[in-house]
Amino acid sequence: MNSLSVLRPEHMAPIRNLTLRAKMIVEGTIAGLHKSPFHGFSSEFLEYRPYLTGEPARKIDWRKYAKSDKSFVRLYEDETNLAAHILLDKSASMGFGSASMSKFDYARTLAASFAWILIRQKDAVGLTAFDEEISWYMSPKSTNLQLKNIISYLETSTAQNQTRCGDTINSAAAMIKKRGLCIVISDFFDEPEAIATGLRHLRFKRQDILAIAVADPMELEFGGKSAFRFKDLETGREITIDSQTASEYFNKGFADHHSALSNTCRELNIDFEVVTTAEPFHKSLLKIIDKRRRLN
Repeated sequence: MNSLSVLRPEHMAPIRNLTLRAKMIVEGTIAGLHKSPFHGFSSEFLEYRPYLTGEPARKIDWRKYAKSDKSFVRLYEDETNLAAHILLDKSASMGFGSASMSKFDYARTLAASFAWILIRQKDAVGLTAFDEEISWYMSPKSTNLQLKNIISYLETSTAQNQTRCGDTINSAAAMIKKRGLCIVISDFFDEPEAIATGLRHLRFKRQDILAIAVADPMELEFGGKSAFRFKDLETGREITIDSQTASEYFNKGFADHHSALSNTCRELNIDFEVVTTAEPFHKSLLKIIDKRRRLN
């Protein structure tokens, strides 16, 4: 049996060391991939630079040479180091889990895995963690120390406080100065209009966006025979409701919410993926990477 087939979240959960968990997932899943799945945005011309002795002659812009009698190379923005930002939702709703792993445990493991991949390919990556406001920010760097600091934060962080997902994405966008990649990992439990505003701001800042909605299996297929008692993890409010009403209300509301998010992302040309905490980590990563390869 392939060892990857047993890398399920419930099996990985006991591995408390997030560094080891991320390393196992990444190296066991995409160690053989050489081409980056995250250089997906289109080339944008920056400027000319002098041709350097020893470079392949095919890099020379011969039209420019014909006009100036000097050798120049066209420099594109995607030839510079990629600046990637991971935006991680740590609000209280992310702490929900019907099995052995909460949405936040799954999300921060994905965040660590993406950081591992990006640093491994010499790209700069930063981390922004948020709930009702931005609670942690690390600007992108491409060092091993950066990876260590990101994982160290992820290992000690907890899901708490209410969410203002849309507003905090908007605030994060205001802090970004350079064109690059944004990976947003959240359950997106906020008003779709507010989230759309934040995502539009990221696109305005010329970000290639990957939006990953983390869901618990119970959220994707909610149901039962007895009455339910719900407690809002962010406000503490509780309510009791019969099973049929609860199932109809929740399933329709959840589907409508994800449909609105999906439509917004389609409109803004954003990759949108829904992953469940019951799905093996390596399958989630491969699904995301394969989709980006098909789109680009």
